[in-house]
Amino acid sequence: MRLRKNKNNPLKIFIKYTLSIISVSLFLITFLTFKNQCAKLMNDIHETRIAIIKNTSIVKKLQSDKDYFSSQQYISSKVKDEMIAIAPEPEIINMRNE
Repeated sequence: MRLRKNKNNPLKIFIKYTLSIISVSLFLITFLTFKNQCAKLMNDIHETRIAIIKNTSIVKKLQSDKDYFSSQQYISSKVKDEMIAIAPEPEIINMRNE
């Protein structure tokens, strides 16, 4: 009876050792996967913030250009040679009561 216990004991030790190696490996793989995903997300957040700052400055410049190009001073400077000031002619409207 004692011999049987000795024969099963190395098999149990091998199974415990194998399961512990597999479980530690799975834990480390899962941990590294989460860590890499977090690092990737942090990098994406950082890139998004940089893009927002760049795009905000571009939008502000475009709004400034729009205000300048639609200003009366810019328009009159561009068309001053071609523009002729004409006094408006009065219109006569005949209305009949019928």
